[in-house]
Amino acid sequence: MRLATAKVECPTAPPSRETTQARTLHRACLILGGAAQLAAHLGVPEPTLQAWLEGREDVPQMVFLAAVEIVLLHVDQSTSSN
Repeated sequence: MRLATAKVECPTAPPSRETTQARTLHRACLILGGAAQLAAHLGVPEPTLQAWLEGREDVPQMVFLAAVEIVLLHVDQSTSSN
């Protein structure tokens, strides 16, 4: 996986609703290249993902863990290529 360089559509939660889970999902969204790609990867509808990214709904633990895995794999790949 590599971080997309083009402009991608990954909404963020406002500061009042920003959580570790929402920030992690946002990072995974950037890594995969957008909300549509992350929703497909997670097997969830895009409107549901949008609600999680914007902090309007709580992120289920399994979804959060899947996002953590995406981020960790990206970090691992970027450090192993140096």
